[in-house]
Amino acid sequence: MDCGELRTSEEVRKIIKTAKLHESELTDITQVLRFPDASLHNDNLRLMQLDDYLLKEIEAGKELVFKGEREENVVLCTETKTYDVKEAETSNSLLLVPELMFATDTGHDETMKNNSMDGDSDTSFDKSNTSLNKSTDSDDGKPPRNIQHKDIVNTFFTYYELKQCKPRLNKLRKILEATRYRGPELEYAVDKSKLLDYNKLFHQIQASRAELTQELEKIQAIEIDGYYRLLEFDYEFRVLSYMLDLIEENSWPLDRISKEITIDSLKELVPSSILEAMFRHYTHPTVEEGGDLYFQYKQDKVCRFLAGVLLKSAGKFNLAEFLQAWKDSVPEGMVADESLLLGIALIDKSTTPQVIWGFAESELPEDINERFKILFQTKPKWTVADISPYIECYATEKINVNALLTKYARASTQDGVRVFSAKHMK
Repeated sequence: MDCGELRTSEEVRKIIKTAKLHESELTDITQVLRFPDASLHNDNLRLMQLDDYLLKEIEAGKELVFKGEREENVVLCTETKTYDVKEAETSNSLLLVPELMFATDTGHDETMKNNSMDGDSDTSFDKSNTSLNKSTDSDDGKPPRNIQHKDIVNTFFTYYELKQCKPRLNKLRKILEATRYRGPELEYAVDKSKLLDYNKLFHQIQASRAELTQELEKIQAIEIDGYYRLLEFDYEFRVLSYMLDLIEENSWPLDRISKEITIDSLKELVPSSILEAMFRHYTHPTVEEGGDLYFQYKQDKVCRFLAGVLLKSAGKFNLAEFLQAWKDSVPEGMVADESLLLGIALIDKSTTPQVIWGFAESELPEDINERFKILFQTKPKWTVADISPYIECYATEKINVNALLTKYARASTQDGVRVFSAKHMK
């Protein structure tokens, strides 16, 4: 039926009789669905299946953003969450009809209630026969029915399924690598066209604003002159060394670090935005005395970074000599515990002498199969504690590290300890 055609009351009553129904069993409202002309077909509409959270976000007028480059699967981002978007087919066609009324809106429930009161003792068989008999009743003298024509906007055979997923943050570090900050004296060599502010990062990275902000803090990206930059490793070491040297120069207890003196002492050597960010990354507040707030350096973070400095040179080290050099490099009072090396180094205690070498999680492939391949090529057997820092980035609320190991590795016991090796060993 074209949108221009209208059903008459007589046509509707004829259809009701053909269906062997009676008007006493129906409300006065008849909704006539009309398919549009092919030229009016709307291809700009899509159906999405929403969970309660997404529905509330839309009802509250919150922003939802679709993201994805040509080679990426599309995601949908809210302010705080990321959803994977996949197209699914329906077994039946779905009709989109604006302002279509359902039973309660047409008074259907009240009609059914009245019919039930008129013949509570009737069996379904009796009601069926009654309906067949009534369908032949005359329509003479009956008022016209309330006919409402409803246009079908579109017919759908597919819809989009939305499933919450982890933000896709792998390329964030990659796109920031090109503009690493190496010091004011080397800024002339930076390609200014590759500098990215927050908005540009937000539109390139498949993550919500909250998730992106959290990741920028995690990888210690610093906003310099409005653009987010990573610090070059040697430059970060230089600045951190300046900061740590002030502990001994000022005879500060480890839990009484002054931010004000630190910033003032180094402002001629390091830009203030970098000093502020570095201090935030490496310290936490401890006590407030006399109106002054004091800080303490994060021992695990400082020790781990200084271990990375020693491990940066290629090759293996004598473990005992490395541990001594590491102990000597950290501020007095800090403990360079071996457990802090997980995720940045591997230790082999089966050799004589025992050795250690750098093996950073950040330098492994993103593909999980390739990552497991390299892990087992590097070390045939792993304990859960040793391998966890290298694969926990793939864990989700439903799939933890143990589940990942069950899927991608083979478990066995070695000297009473549960270890994991390649699933398909030669």
